[in-house]
Amino acid sequence: MKTYNKSWKQKVEHKISNDWTSFSNPMSLKIEEDNSSTIFISASLEFTNLHKREIDKKQQGSLYYKILVNDQELVEYHVIDPSNDRKHSDVSLHAVSQIPAGENTIEVFYKVSKNSSWELLGNQSKRHLSVLSFPQS
Repeated sequence: MKTYNKSWKQKVEHKISNDWTSFSNPMSLKIEEDNSSTIFISASLEFTNLHKREIDKKQQGSLYYKILVNDQELVEYHVIDPSNDRKHSDVSLHAVSQIPAGENTIEVFYKVSKNSSWELLGNQSKRHLSVLSFPQS
């Protein structure tokens, strides 16, 4: 078993996107495997310094996240209306995949709904991506 980890503490500093895109400082991890392997992926995005009073009830829209392995989507996560007090919690995504030997890329992308009117992403300054790899026999 191998473990790969990467963390980001920089604030997300770009405009919101209605199309799938990487973060301004991409949430991406390259891993090298000698054999084809089964991998378990965990991605977390923490909303930091966010107080309920800072979320304007007029702000609307949804956040979407997805995990890709070698440009293939594995899982998508949808946060409906984060202005709802119960919905602006941290985000955690998990996935399992098979990868070939050699270099592989694991990425997290995001987008917001077309009617989105807020900059909530700017509060996601703590992000983490972990991969556990188990070689296939």
